[in-house]
Amino acid sequence: MKSQLTHRATRAATAVALALAAACSDMATDPELDPSLAAAPRPIVEEFDGTAFAGWTADTHALGRGSVRSTNVSLGGGSAALALSAEAYDGAEILTTTRYGVGAYEARMRTPVAPGSIAAFFLYQGVAGGNDEIDIEIFNDGTRRIMFTTWVGGRETNNVIRTLPFDPAAGLHDYRIEWSNKLVRFRVDGVVMQDYKHGIPRQAMFVMANTWWPTWLTGPLPTAPRTFQIDRIRIGG
Repeated sequence: MKSQLTHRATRAATAVALALAAACSDMATDPELDPSLAAAPRPIVEEFDGTAFAGWTADTHALGRGSVRSTNVSLGGGSAALALSAEAYDGAEILTTTRYGVGAYEARMRTPVAPGSIAAFFLYQGVAGGNDEIDIEIFNDGTRRIMFTTWVGGRETNNVIRTLPFDPAAGLHDYRIEWSNKLVRFRVDGVVMQDYKHGIPRQAMFVMANTWWPTWLTGPLPTAPRTFQIDRIRIGG
């Protein structure tokens, strides 16, 4: 047990160090991404090694054609599993208990196969009335479509749909939001896929991930649960 704990601590420390170095290097080379505007004083790396995690919660509420349910979230084995229920339009959602400001946010994820649903990694203000928001949303229908969106005060300020060069349900990939006062940048596996320089959110936001059934999409009920796998989420850097 002692050796396992030592190995885990060493792996976590190495991950934090590598994350900080990589993130700071990326931001320092771009004059529009100010490395002094960090979301956290040092990167927070959640690798889902245990059966519970600090600083996060699983939410339950109505959403789209059904609900997201905390009972559809399971942790352990080095990943978080967010399930789409069998025979119901219900999904799952996790979010931080703290809001964060400008900085870099990254998730390593594998999406489910469930046409009519989406899988998302995003930032959301979470207040009554209009919210600021930065979204990465992936269509779970095999089309490889990914949508990048920003909102300010409840108003959509930017939106574009791109096509991924891979099947997001076939394996784990890195999805990254870089947010400064001048720019929102989206990367996938390190490659820039979209920049926005206007309509930039200003408010601190929760870090969130979910999979659910929007009313603006159609698709059959899954006959068995489908899983949105999140291997790692990194905040800051």
